[in-house]
Amino acid sequence: MKLQEWFEIYYQILSDFGFDEKMDQESAKLMHKLAGGKLLDKSEIERIVNGKNVSVIGGAITSYVEDEVIITAGKSILRWMKMSSRVPDIHVTDMEESADILSFIQKKGCLLVLHAHGDNIERIRDVIPRVESFVGTTQHRPFNRIYNFGGFTDGDRAVLIAKRFGARRIRLHGFSFDGEGIKGKKLMWAKKILEKEGVI
Repeated sequence: MKLQEWFEIYYQILSDFGFDEKMDQESAKLMHKLAGGKLLDKSEIERIVNGKNVSVIGGAITSYVEDEVIITAGKSILRWMKMSSRVPDIHVTDMEESADILSFIQKKGCLLVLHAHGDNIERIRDVIPRVESFVGTTQHRPFNRIYNFGGFTDGDRAVLIAKRFGARRIRLHGFSFDGEGIKGKKLMWAKKILEKEGVI
């Protein structure tokens, strides 16, 4: 997804949810300030994904899957860790999980892709000091190793990342687009984004 395409969707999402664009900017700036030298180049993702068969794990996963590359999204890591001793290759998240879990999988070799948005500023303050390195993302304007690969929820963002960095094949496991209230609206947008990208 090109940046211009993402921003067309982004401003629709802002309008739909009433989110504050300035808070998205501020969260990304805070991530950059706290991270310093911990920020990794996006080439770290390409090194893992390019030319590989990739499985992206969503929050409704119920059984173990095997593939060349495993990317977990958000709180799916909690279920994944109960099913498998294999640490995912990449974990894409806005940091709703505990800092302890993120630090643990990072030290075991998982590449963290941490996302800053207006509603997770306190999570940024908690998590960033406790991890050693990560790729940083924003849903606003990218800058200085804070990237924007598109995507609204952890799940669709993880899929777009796999596509962007040249995955040979992408399989989705544990993705559900049903939900009530705000969660349901978020999942609707995730589905719309993945349909636009031709992934589902």
